[in-house]
Amino acid sequence: MRSDSINLNRLASLLIILFLGGYLIIIGQAILAPLSFAALFAFLLLPISRKVERWVSNRPLAIILAMLIAILPVLVLIVLFSVQFGAVVDDMPAIGDRLRSGFDELLAFLQQYIAVDTQSLEESIKANFSKIIEAPLQILGKSLSSGSNILISLLLTLLFTFFIMLYRTSFKNFLLMQFSRQRREEAEELTRQVEQVLKEYLFGLGAVILILGVLNSLGLWLIGISYAWFWGFLAACLAIIPYIGTTLGGTLPFIYALATTGTLWQPAAVVLLYMSVQTLEGNFITPKVVGSSVSINPMAAILFLFVGGMFWGVAGLILALPFVAVLKVVMEHIDPLKPVSELLSSDIFTDSEKFLNEYDQDRFRLTHYFSRHKRKNGSL
Repeated sequence: MRSDSINLNRLASLLIILFLGGYLIIIGQAILAPLSFAALFAFLLLPISRKVERWVSNRPLAIILAMLIAILPVLVLIVLFSVQFGAVVDDMPAIGDRLRSGFDELLAFLQQYIAVDTQSLEESIKANFSKIIEAPLQILGKSLSSGSNILISLLLTLLFTFFIMLYRTSFKNFLLMQFSRQRREEAEELTRQVEQVLKEYLFGLGAVILILGVLNSLGLWLIGISYAWFWGFLAACLAIIPYIGTTLGGTLPFIYALATTGTLWQPAAVVLLYMSVQTLEGNFITPKVVGSSVSINPMAAILFLFVGGMFWGVAGLILALPFVAVLKVVMEHIDPLKPVSELLSSDIFTDSEKFLNEYDQDRFRLTHYFSRHKRKNGSL
Protein backbone atom coordinates (compact mmCIF):
# COMPACT_ATOMS: atom_id res chain seq x y z
CA MET A 1 0.00 0.00 0.00
CA ARG A 2 1.30 3.52 -0.87
CA SER A 3 2.29 5.74 2.02
CA ASP A 4 0.01 8.55 0.80
CA SER A 5 -3.01 6.30 1.27
CA ILE A 6 -2.54 6.27 5.06
CA ASN A 7 -4.42 8.81 7.15
CA LEU A 8 -1.59 9.99 9.38
CA ASN A 9 -3.92 12.08 11.53
CA ARG A 10 -5.97 9.02 12.38
CA LEU A 11 -2.83 7.00 13.13
CA ALA A 12 -1.39 9.75 15.36
CA SER A 13 -4.72 10.15 17.19
CA LEU A 14 -4.86 6.42 17.91
CA LEU A 15 -1.30 6.35 19.27
CA ILE A 16 -1.97 9.36 21.49
CA ILE A 17 -5.18 7.79 22.82
CA LEU A 18 -3.39 4.50 23.57
CA PHE A 19 -0.50 6.27 25.33
CA LEU A 20 -2.71 8.57 27.42
CA GLY A 21 -5.16 5.76 28.12
CA GLY A 22 -2.40 3.49 29.41
CA TYR A 23 -0.98 6.28 31.55
CA LEU A 24 -4.38 7.12 33.05
CA ILE A 25 -5.07 3.43 33.72
CA ILE A 26 -1.82 3.15 35.71
CA ILE A 27 -2.18 6.32 37.80
CA GLY A 28 -5.92 5.85 38.28
CA GLN A 29 -5.75 2.33 39.70
CA ALA A 30 -7.14 3.36 43.10
CA ILE A 31 -10.43 4.39 41.48
CA LEU A 32 -10.52 2.39 38.23
CA ALA A 33 -9.85 -1.01 39.84
CA PRO A 34 -12.83 -0.81 42.27
CA LEU A 35 -14.93 0.60 39.42
CA SER A 36 -14.00 -2.35 37.20
CA PHE A 37 -14.82 -4.87 39.94
CA ALA A 38 -18.09 -3.01 40.55
CA ALA A 39 -19.01 -3.38 36.87
CA LEU A 40 -18.39 -7.14 37.11
CA PHE A 41 -20.42 -7.45 40.30
CA ALA A 42 -23.21 -5.41 38.73
CA PHE A 43 -23.49 -7.94 35.90
CA LEU A 44 -23.49 -10.71 38.50
CA LEU A 45 -26.24 -9.03 40.54
CA LEU A 46 -28.37 -8.03 37.56
CA PRO A 47 -30.46 -11.26 37.38
CA ILE A 48 -31.04 -11.18 41.16
CA SER A 49 -31.96 -7.50 41.11
CA ARG A 50 -34.43 -7.97 38.26
CA LYS A 51 -36.24 -10.70 40.18
CA VAL A 52 -36.35 -8.60 43.37
CA GLU A 53 -37.64 -5.58 41.43
CA ARG A 54 -40.69 -7.61 40.38
CA TRP A 55 -41.75 -7.64 44.04
CA VAL A 56 -40.24 -4.35 45.22
CA SER A 57 -41.08 -1.40 43.00
CA ASN A 58 -38.54 0.90 44.65
CA ARG A 59 -35.36 0.30 42.66
CA PRO A 60 -32.82 1.55 45.28
CA LEU A 61 -34.39 -0.70 47.93
CA ALA A 62 -34.53 -3.62 45.50
CA ILE A 63 -30.85 -3.18 44.67
CA ILE A 64 -29.89 -3.10 48.36
CA LEU A 65 -31.89 -6.29 48.98
CA ALA A 66 -30.25 -7.96 45.98
CA MET A 67 -26.79 -7.00 47.24
CA LEU A 68 -27.62 -8.37 50.71
CA ILE A 69 -28.87 -11.63 49.20
CA ALA A 70 -25.58 -12.01 47.33
CA ILE A 71 -23.24 -10.71 50.05
CA LEU A 72 -24.53 -12.41 53.22
CA PRO A 73 -23.55 -15.97 52.19
CA VAL A 74 -20.16 -14.67 51.11
CA LEU A 75 -19.66 -12.91 54.45
CA VAL A 76 -20.45 -16.13 56.33
CA LEU A 77 -17.86 -17.98 54.24
CA ILE A 78 -15.30 -15.21 54.79
CA VAL A 79 -15.78 -15.39 58.57
CA LEU A 80 -15.31 -19.18 58.56
CA PHE A 81 -12.35 -18.81 56.22
CA SER A 82 -10.75 -16.13 58.41
CA VAL A 83 -10.84 -18.33 61.51
CA GLN A 84 -8.63 -20.96 59.90
CA PHE A 85 -6.56 -18.26 58.21
CA GLY A 86 -5.74 -16.78 61.60
CA ALA A 87 -4.74 -20.18 62.96
CA VAL A 88 -2.41 -20.77 60.00
CA VAL A 89 -0.82 -17.32 60.41
CA ASP A 90 -0.23 -17.96 64.12
CA ASP A 91 1.66 -21.13 63.19
CA MET A 92 3.91 -19.40 60.64
CA PRO A 93 7.00 -18.93 62.86
CA ALA A 94 6.95 -22.60 63.86
CA ILE A 95 6.29 -23.58 60.24
CA GLY A 96 9.38 -21.63 59.14
CA ASP A 97 11.57 -23.41 61.70
CA ARG A 98 10.20 -26.81 60.68
CA LEU A 99 10.80 -25.94 57.02
CA ARG A 100 14.48 -25.32 57.65
CA SER A 101 14.81 -28.49 59.72
CA GLY A 102 12.86 -30.54 57.17
CA PHE A 103 14.92 -29.19 54.30
CA ASP A 104 18.15 -30.15 56.07
CA GLU A 105 16.82 -33.69 56.51
CA LEU A 106 15.73 -33.83 52.86
CA LEU A 107 19.16 -32.68 51.69
CA ALA A 108 20.89 -35.24 53.90
CA PHE A 109 18.61 -37.95 52.53
CA LEU A 110 19.39 -37.02 48.93
CA GLN A 111 23.12 -36.94 49.57
CA GLN A 112 23.00 -40.60 50.55
CA TYR A 113 21.96 -41.52 46.99
CA ILE A 114 23.50 -38.69 44.94
CA ALA A 115 27.26 -38.35 44.79
CA VAL A 116 27.39 -34.61 45.50
CA ASP A 117 30.06 -33.77 48.03
CA THR A 118 30.53 -30.07 47.36
CA GLN A 119 30.08 -27.97 50.47
CA SER A 120 29.58 -24.71 48.56
CA LEU A 121 26.67 -26.25 46.64
CA GLU A 122 25.05 -27.35 49.87
CA GLU A 123 25.42 -23.93 51.44
CA SER A 124 24.10 -22.22 48.32
CA ILE A 125 21.00 -24.42 48.20
CA LYS A 126 20.35 -23.94 51.91
CA ALA A 127 20.77 -20.18 51.67
CA ASN A 128 18.55 -19.68 48.62
CA PHE A 129 16.12 -22.53 48.24
CA SER A 130 14.86 -22.34 51.81
CA LYS A 131 14.12 -18.64 51.32
CA ILE A 132 12.29 -19.31 48.07
CA ILE A 133 10.22 -22.09 49.55
CA GLU A 134 9.17 -19.87 52.47
CA ALA A 135 8.25 -16.91 50.24
CA PRO A 136 4.58 -17.92 49.66
CA LEU A 137 4.02 -18.18 53.42
CA GLN A 138 5.56 -14.75 53.91
CA ILE A 139 3.28 -13.31 51.22
CA LEU A 140 0.30 -14.91 52.92
CA GLY A 141 1.25 -13.37 56.25
CA LYS A 142 2.07 -9.90 54.92
CA SER A 143 -1.29 -9.72 53.15
CA LEU A 144 -2.85 -8.96 56.54
CA SER A 145 -0.94 -5.67 56.73
CA SER A 146 -2.81 -4.32 53.70
CA GLY A 147 -6.20 -5.01 55.28
CA SER A 148 -7.12 -1.31 55.54
CA ASN A 149 -6.46 -0.74 51.83
CA ILE A 150 -8.49 -3.81 50.94
CA LEU A 151 -11.36 -2.60 53.14
CA ILE A 152 -11.38 0.82 51.46
CA SER A 153 -11.33 -0.77 47.99
CA LEU A 154 -14.13 -3.13 49.02
CA LEU A 155 -16.31 -0.26 50.27
CA LEU A 156 -15.68 1.69 47.06
CA THR A 157 -16.56 -1.39 45.01
CA LEU A 158 -19.85 -1.86 46.86
CA LEU A 159 -20.68 1.83 46.48
CA PHE A 160 -19.91 1.85 42.77
CA THR A 161 -21.88 -1.38 42.32
CA PHE A 162 -24.95 0.21 43.85
CA PHE A 163 -24.79 3.28 41.62
CA ILE A 164 -24.07 1.27 38.47
CA MET A 165 -27.14 -0.85 39.21
CA LEU A 166 -29.22 2.24 40.04
CA TYR A 167 -28.30 4.18 36.89
CA ARG A 168 -27.92 1.20 34.55
CA THR A 169 -30.77 2.25 32.25
CA SER A 170 -29.30 5.73 31.80
CA PHE A 171 -25.83 4.32 31.17
CA LYS A 172 -27.18 1.93 28.56
CA ASN A 173 -29.19 4.66 26.80
CA PHE A 174 -26.16 6.95 26.83
CA LEU A 175 -24.15 4.23 25.13
CA LEU A 176 -26.85 3.58 22.52
CA MET A 177 -27.17 7.30 21.84
CA GLN A 178 -23.58 7.33 20.58
CA PHE A 179 -24.64 5.26 17.57
CA SER A 180 -26.85 6.26 14.66
CA ARG A 181 -30.38 4.89 14.56
CA GLN A 182 -29.39 2.55 11.72
CA ARG A 183 -26.72 0.93 13.88
CA ARG A 184 -28.54 1.06 17.20
CA GLU A 185 -29.95 -2.45 16.83
CA GLU A 186 -26.45 -3.85 16.39
CA ALA A 187 -25.28 -1.81 19.40
CA GLU A 188 -28.08 -3.32 21.51
CA GLU A 189 -27.02 -6.77 20.35
CA LEU A 190 -23.46 -5.95 21.38
CA THR A 191 -24.57 -4.95 24.90
CA ARG A 192 -26.58 -8.16 25.20
CA GLN A 193 -23.58 -10.23 24.14
CA VAL A 194 -21.30 -8.48 26.63
CA GLU A 195 -23.85 -9.05 29.39
CA GLN A 196 -24.20 -12.71 28.42
CA VAL A 197 -20.44 -13.29 28.27
CA LEU A 198 -19.81 -11.73 31.69
CA LYS A 199 -22.80 -13.49 33.26
CA GLU A 200 -21.69 -16.89 31.95
CA TYR A 201 -18.11 -16.22 33.01
CA LEU A 202 -18.97 -15.08 36.55
CA PHE A 203 -21.54 -17.78 37.31
CA GLY A 204 -19.35 -20.41 35.68
CA LEU A 205 -16.32 -19.24 37.64
CA GLY A 206 -18.29 -19.44 40.88
CA ALA A 207 -19.33 -23.01 40.08
CA VAL A 208 -15.75 -23.97 39.18
CA ILE A 209 -14.45 -22.51 42.47
CA LEU A 210 -17.04 -24.51 44.43
CA ILE A 211 -16.22 -27.76 42.60
CA LEU A 212 -12.45 -27.28 42.91
CA GLY A 213 -12.78 -26.34 46.60
CA VAL A 214 -14.69 -29.53 47.39
CA LEU A 215 -12.32 -31.76 45.39
CA ASN A 216 -9.17 -30.17 46.85
CA SER A 217 -10.49 -30.24 50.40
CA LEU A 218 -11.64 -33.85 50.28
CA GLY A 219 -8.31 -34.91 48.80
CA LEU A 220 -6.29 -33.05 51.44
CA TRP A 221 -8.51 -34.46 54.19
CA LEU A 222 -7.93 -38.00 52.94
CA ILE A 223 -4.17 -37.34 52.79
CA GLY A 224 -4.29 -36.12 56.39
CA ILE A 225 -3.37 -32.45 55.97
CA SER A 226 -4.50 -30.07 58.73
CA TYR A 227 -6.88 -27.23 57.76
CA ALA A 228 -7.85 -29.20 54.65
CA TRP A 229 -10.90 -27.05 53.87
CA PHE A 230 -8.88 -23.85 54.22
CA TRP A 231 -6.14 -24.97 51.83
CA GLY A 232 -8.62 -26.55 49.44
CA PHE A 233 -10.83 -23.49 49.03
CA LEU A 234 -7.84 -21.12 49.10
CA ALA A 235 -6.47 -22.89 46.03
CA ALA A 236 -9.93 -22.83 44.45
CA CYS A 237 -10.27 -19.08 45.01
CA LEU A 238 -6.79 -18.47 43.63
CA ALA A 239 -7.93 -20.23 40.45
CA ILE A 240 -9.57 -16.94 39.41
CA ILE A 241 -6.01 -16.00 38.37
CA PRO A 242 -5.38 -18.52 35.57
CA TYR A 243 -2.09 -20.42 35.50
CA ILE A 244 -0.46 -18.33 38.26
CA GLY A 245 -3.19 -18.83 40.86
CA THR A 246 -3.45 -22.57 40.35
CA THR A 247 0.30 -23.00 40.76
CA LEU A 248 0.40 -20.89 43.93
CA GLY A 249 -2.69 -22.66 45.27
CA GLY A 250 -0.92 -26.00 45.03
CA THR A 251 2.43 -24.72 46.32
CA LEU A 252 1.08 -23.42 49.64
CA PRO A 253 -0.41 -26.73 50.93
CA PHE A 254 2.66 -28.58 49.61
CA ILE A 255 4.94 -26.37 51.72
CA TYR A 256 2.61 -26.70 54.70
CA ALA A 257 2.57 -30.49 54.35
CA LEU A 258 6.36 -30.55 54.00
CA ALA A 259 6.71 -28.55 57.20
CA THR A 260 4.09 -30.23 59.39
CA THR A 261 3.61 -33.87 58.43
CA GLY A 262 7.10 -35.25 59.01
CA THR A 263 6.74 -37.65 56.07
CA LEU A 264 7.63 -37.51 52.39
CA TRP A 265 4.63 -39.33 50.96
CA GLN A 266 2.11 -36.72 52.14
CA PRO A 267 3.75 -33.72 50.40
CA ALA A 268 4.17 -35.92 47.31
CA ALA A 269 0.50 -36.89 47.53
CA VAL A 270 -0.46 -33.20 47.74
CA VAL A 271 1.44 -32.50 44.52
CA LEU A 272 -0.18 -35.49 42.81
CA LEU A 273 -3.62 -34.39 44.06
CA TYR A 274 -3.31 -30.85 42.69
CA MET A 275 -1.88 -32.02 39.38
CA SER A 276 -4.80 -34.43 38.98
CA VAL A 277 -7.42 -31.85 39.98
CA GLN A 278 -5.94 -29.18 37.69
CA THR A 279 -5.84 -31.63 34.78
CA LEU A 280 -9.48 -32.47 35.43
CA GLU A 281 -10.34 -28.78 35.75
CA GLY A 282 -8.56 -27.71 32.56
CA ASN A 283 -9.87 -30.51 30.36
CA PHE A 284 -13.36 -31.14 31.72
CA ILE A 285 -14.70 -28.92 34.53
CA THR A 286 -14.01 -25.45 33.13
CA PRO A 287 -14.91 -26.27 29.49
CA LYS A 288 -18.19 -27.87 30.60
CA VAL A 289 -19.17 -25.36 33.29
CA VAL A 290 -17.90 -22.06 31.90
CA GLY A 291 -18.43 -23.16 28.31
CA SER A 292 -17.38 -20.91 25.45
CA SER A 293 -17.94 -17.62 27.32
CA VAL A 294 -14.18 -16.99 27.47
CA SER A 295 -12.80 -18.81 24.44
CA ILE A 296 -9.32 -17.28 24.66
CA ASN A 297 -6.22 -19.19 23.59
CA PRO A 298 -3.52 -19.73 26.25
CA MET A 299 -0.96 -17.45 24.59
CA ALA A 300 -3.36 -14.49 24.54
CA ALA A 301 -4.47 -15.24 28.11
CA ILE A 302 -0.88 -15.28 29.41
CA LEU A 303 -0.08 -12.07 27.51
CA PHE A 304 -3.06 -10.20 28.96
CA LEU A 305 -2.35 -11.62 32.42
CA PHE A 306 1.19 -10.26 32.19
CA VAL A 307 -0.04 -6.83 31.05
CA GLY A 308 -2.79 -6.77 33.70
CA GLY A 309 -0.35 -7.72 36.45
CA MET A 310 2.12 -5.10 35.23
CA PHE A 311 -0.56 -2.38 35.34
CA TRP A 312 -2.63 -3.28 38.42
CA GLY A 313 -0.90 -6.14 40.21
CA VAL A 314 -3.26 -8.78 41.64
CA ALA A 315 -6.34 -6.79 40.62
CA GLY A 316 -5.06 -6.73 37.04
CA LEU A 317 -4.48 -10.48 37.08
CA ILE A 318 -8.08 -11.08 38.20
CA LEU A 319 -9.61 -8.63 35.73
CA ALA A 320 -7.47 -9.57 32.72
CA LEU A 321 -9.53 -12.52 31.50
CA PRO A 322 -13.02 -10.94 31.70
CA PHE A 323 -11.57 -7.79 30.11
CA VAL A 324 -10.14 -9.64 27.14
CA ALA A 325 -13.42 -11.59 26.81
CA VAL A 326 -15.37 -8.32 26.52
CA LEU A 327 -12.73 -6.88 24.19
CA LYS A 328 -13.06 -9.92 21.96
CA VAL A 329 -16.85 -9.50 21.74
CA VAL A 330 -16.49 -5.80 20.86
CA MET A 331 -13.90 -6.49 18.16
CA GLU A 332 -16.24 -9.04 16.56
CA HIS A 333 -18.48 -6.10 15.57
CA ILE A 334 -15.72 -4.00 13.96
CA ASP A 335 -14.65 -5.23 10.53
CA PRO A 336 -10.90 -4.38 10.66
CA LEU A 337 -10.70 -5.95 14.14
CA LYS A 338 -12.63 -9.15 13.40
CA PRO A 339 -9.41 -11.01 12.41
CA VAL A 340 -7.77 -9.77 15.64
CA SER A 341 -10.72 -11.18 17.58
CA GLU A 342 -10.21 -14.47 15.77
CA LEU A 343 -6.51 -14.30 16.66
CA LEU A 344 -7.46 -14.29 20.36
CA SER A 345 -9.84 -17.22 19.99
CA SER A 346 -9.15 -20.69 21.34
CA ASP A 347 -9.98 -22.05 17.87
CA ILE A 348 -6.96 -20.36 16.28
CA PHE A 349 -5.16 -23.68 15.84
CA THR A 350 -7.99 -25.49 14.05
CA ASP A 351 -9.26 -22.46 12.07
CA SER A 352 -5.91 -21.18 10.81
CA GLU A 353 -7.13 -21.07 7.20
CA LYS A 354 -9.97 -18.73 8.14
CA PHE A 355 -7.72 -15.68 7.78
CA LEU A 356 -6.95 -16.37 4.11
CA ASN A 357 -10.47 -17.49 3.27
CA GLU A 358 -13.13 -15.55 5.17
CA TYR A 359 -11.09 -12.45 6.07
CA ASP A 360 -9.04 -11.99 2.91
CA GLN A 361 -10.78 -8.73 1.96
CA ASP A 362 -9.80 -5.06 2.20
CA ARG A 363 -12.43 -4.21 4.81
CA PHE A 364 -10.95 -6.77 7.23
CA ARG A 365 -7.38 -5.47 7.01
CA LEU A 366 -6.00 -3.29 9.82
CA THR A 367 -4.72 -0.80 7.23
CA HIS A 368 -8.35 -0.24 6.17
CA TYR A 369 -8.94 1.67 9.42
CA PHE A 370 -6.17 4.14 8.52
CA SER A 371 -7.15 4.48 4.86
CA ARG A 372 -7.87 7.96 3.55
CA HIS A 373 -10.79 6.73 1.45
CA LYS A 374 -12.77 4.19 3.43
CA ARG A 375 -16.03 2.83 2.18
CA LYS A 376 -18.90 2.76 4.64
CA ASN A 377 -20.03 -0.63 5.89
CA GLY A 378 -22.49 -2.00 8.35
CA SER A 379 -20.11 -2.63 11.22
CA LEU A 380 -19.91 -0.44 14.32
